Amino acid sequence: MNNLYIINEVLYDYTPGMAVIVAPSKRRCRELFLEAFEFESARLFDLAIIDGDYKVIENVNHDEGVVSYVYGGGS
Repeated sequence: MNNLYIINEVLYDYTPGMAVIVAPSKRRCRELFLEAFEFESARLFDLAIIDGDYKVIENVNHDEGVVSYVYGGGS
């Protein structure tokens, strides 16, 4: 069964954005993130996980993949 990952403090454009990804594990979530976004974002993804800037909703009935995302903005 897949989990829903809500990752904050990623996808910066002056301010942080967020990504919502469905995956069976954090490892697969990271792979999907790297496939969808710039490789430079990998460091921000890893920092968000280390800092606990994410939420997990377990056992969702949704196919694997990026569900939604928002780049930060403003100044």
